[in-house]
Amino acid sequence: MTSLTADAPAGSAIPAGRLPESRDPATGEVWKRYPVADEQAVRAAVSRARAAQPDWAHRPSLMRAEAIRRFTQKLMARREEAALIVARENGKPVGEALGVDVGVTLGLADHFVAAAPRFLRARWRRSSMLAAWRKRVTLVKEPYGVVGVISPWNYPMFLPLSSALPALLCGNAVVNKPSEWTPGIAELVKECLHDAGVPPDVYQVVHGAGPTGAALCEAVDKVFFTGSEATGRKVAMACARRLIPCALELGGSDPAIVLADANLAHAASGIAWARFTNAGQTCVAAKRVFVEASVYDEFLRLLTTAVAQLKVGPGTDDATDVGPMIRPEQRATIAAQHADAMARGAHEALRLETPAGDCYFPPTILTDVPADSRVMTEETFGPLLPVTKVRDVDEAIARANDTTQGLSASVWTSDVTRGVAVAQRLHAGSVLINDACTSAGISDVPHGGFKASGLGKVHGDLGLQECVRTKAIAVDWFQAWRQPWWFGYGAEHRAEIDAFLRAAHGASLTDRLRALPRVLRLVFAPTRKV
Repeated sequence: MTSLTADAPAGSAIPAGRLPESRDPATGEVWKRYPVADEQAVRAAVSRARAAQPDWAHRPSLMRAEAIRRFTQKLMARREEAALIVARENGKPVGEALGVDVGVTLGLADHFVAAAPRFLRARWRRSSMLAAWRKRVTLVKEPYGVVGVISPWNYPMFLPLSSALPALLCGNAVVNKPSEWTPGIAELVKECLHDAGVPPDVYQVVHGAGPTGAALCEAVDKVFFTGSEATGRKVAMACARRLIPCALELGGSDPAIVLADANLAHAASGIAWARFTNAGQTCVAAKRVFVEASVYDEFLRLLTTAVAQLKVGPGTDDATDVGPMIRPEQRATIAAQHADAMARGAHEALRLETPAGDCYFPPTILTDVPADSRVMTEETFGPLLPVTKVRDVDEAIARANDTTQGLSASVWTSDVTRGVAVAQRLHAGSVLINDACTSAGISDVPHGGFKASGLGKVHGDLGLQECVRTKAIAVDWFQAWRQPWWFGYGAEHRAEIDAFLRAAHGASLTDRLRALPRVLRLVFAPTRKV
């Protein structure tokens, strides 16, 4: 692939729409372009990371944690700058970028700084098996080496750092391939990490589109990927060819179930935010709403009232609630899903006005949407929301589970016990009761999906576990005693082994006690010559 200089015009190497550039979705203004890392550049970056990683891994975990703690201070000092870059590249309101992108990142960093040293501490125990009673077993967690993080544009700071920060804390080097649509914020994060004391070769950023990500998959020791199901399958296949692990978060078509006993005003307010925040471009957004028939009309009235009050505009305007979508092609996908639903008989309960611009799609609520329409069967990554009437909770659960994806879900009810019971029947990696979306940003709660929504987890101890290989070291302290299963076979040995099996697994206490004399001879016999 031909490299592109930072200020070079769009070339023929990749489509102009996939160039790594900082472009404001509200205005179309491009204020910076970034060089494309071809395969050679990616391999060079990984080679530098591989050379620097052992020294980083050999540092005490508390020293690595101190570097990440300093990172939070650097980011906090630049929080307004970071939020503005996210708003200008992504299109979301600055306040939303400050609260979610910056805020969640700071929370994640604080959690992992505290949790990683404890998690990494080697622990020993004795085996529970009678045959291995002499063993002292220590479980040691070691870094993979160099991990690749291929991250998306919708939450371009906390999503990559959900994997990168624990990876760094566990002693790995990280090479991040950010979305080509949000390269600027990736550069700011890199600067903050380097200023905090993370060595430049231990955390690197390579810019580009699909070929750059593909080259990264061919060079690193593990891949963390967040993005579409189609691309995630390609990443998984590339990793499988090399027999390296990957962790994949591939989006979802998250259901929201509103039960008849719910606080409807609360549910309407929460679902309005959970669907239309970030212009609907959120993996764990409430994307399909199922409402029990007895409260459907009232809920729909409250929901349309709440959404009607939203202001659509540029993210840099403090009064904006919903910004533009990130690129015209994303808008076109949502427009096609909307057109498909309307052609199949759906109706618009609400459609807001938007400013002029190629990236704006009006926040829209649909009713009477057929179950086989695209908006119900595909991930809807934009401000489009179908609301469906169901007979009862059983139909709601069946409809909610009727999807190939299973990232998250929400249940809205005044009976929390009933809500938990419903949650247990939903095919999703996380379920929120009387809230939605926020599970993806809770630093100590594992996040990841079922079915085609991906593999692996981020956040919490399970997120840290994704960043290490666990090695078992078993020590035998009794060197003068032969192991019962070593050579020296014969009739006596066979009888001793049978006695051991009776002592360990005999049906009665009497049978076990009778076997003990032979077992003691077997266990305490000195090493035999063979």
